[in-house]
Order: sequence, then structure tokens, then C-alpha cells
Amino acid sequence: MFPNLTIPDFPLSFPLGGMDIAFYAVALVILVTAVMTVAVKNILQSAVFLIFSFVTTAILYLLLHAEFIALAQVMVYVGGVVIFVVFTILLTSHLGEDAFTTKVPRIFTAFVISIAFVFVMIKCILPLPELSSGTVAAPDNYASLEQFALRLLGYGADGFVIPFEIVSILLLMTLICAITVARRSKEEKE
Repeated sequence: MFPNLTIPDFPLSFPLGGMDIAFYAVALVILVTAVMTVAVKNILQSAVFLIFSFVTTAILYLLLHAEFIALAQVMVYVGGVVIFVVFTILLTSHLGEDAFTTKVPRIFTAFVISIAFVFVMIKCILPLPELSSGTVAAPDNYASLEQFALRLLGYGADGFVIPFEIVSILLLMTLICAITVARRSKEEKE
């Protein structure tokens, strides 16, 4: 029917290896759970979607061979922050209440902010040619647990021992304040 019709060889714009497909699947789950975090009206369901978003982000770190960052993601964000948020929701809110109403539609506001954020990201990322070159800028074993520990607890110019200690003192102060707020006074007990 069409004897001289040839199909041109188009270069693939997306690689289709096993790791690439896994990356796209995990990225899709992250996007869906992040959108659902802000789209649902029930705040407890929003916290559950946030947990799924953080867990899939940890899976993304595992795909990038950053095991310590993945473990820290799960321990700090899922195990700490989100569980704290869930307990706060359960202790302070009435789950049967209607969602609060606003004068500006939430979906429209979220859409405008999202589009603005995408434009800012494109404006910042496109002028950087080294992002598309695929060359590795970090030295070998830069994200290994041993190198990370040496940088985290190092005293040199690239060490982070002072911020590490400041964060530990801040977390201790937060824990003491939380216990103080949660503890019942003698008048409340009677």
C-alpha cells in the first residue's frame, strides 16, 4: 500500500533500563501521594499520604545507593515527624468535624502556587548544562556511611560537629518542653 514508507529512528528521550523504570515508578508514586496529601480534606488521611510519600522518597534514596539517607528519611521523617503529627491530630482535633472553609477556593490557590513553583524550578534548572551532562561531581564513596560519619562528626572545615550538637540540644529542649506541656498540674489532677 505504501511501499516507500520508512519509519525514522527517533532517539528515546527517556532511558528505559530497569533502574530507570523503577525510578519513574517511584517518582510517580511520590507525585501521587504528595498531591493526595494536599488534596484530601481529612487531616488524618493527609498525614497517612504524607507517610507514604516519605517512604517512597526513602525508596528513591535506595535506588540512588544512599542507604544511610534512606534510613534517616524513614527514622526521622516517618518515625518522628509524621508520627508526632498523627498523635497531635488525634489528641487535639475532633475527627468528625467538617473541614474549615475559606473564601478563596483551595484547589485554585494550590494550582496557581504549583504552576508558579514549576516555572521557578524550570527557570533555575534549565540554565545549568552540568545537570544534563550525566557526569558525577562527587568523589567515590562520598555518600558512604563511613564518609558521612567522618564529615558529620569532623572538626575540620568540612565537619559538622557544632551543628550536630546544636541540633541535639534543640531536640532535648523540645522534648523537655513537650513533657512540661503534657504533664498535668496538681490543680488539673484534682
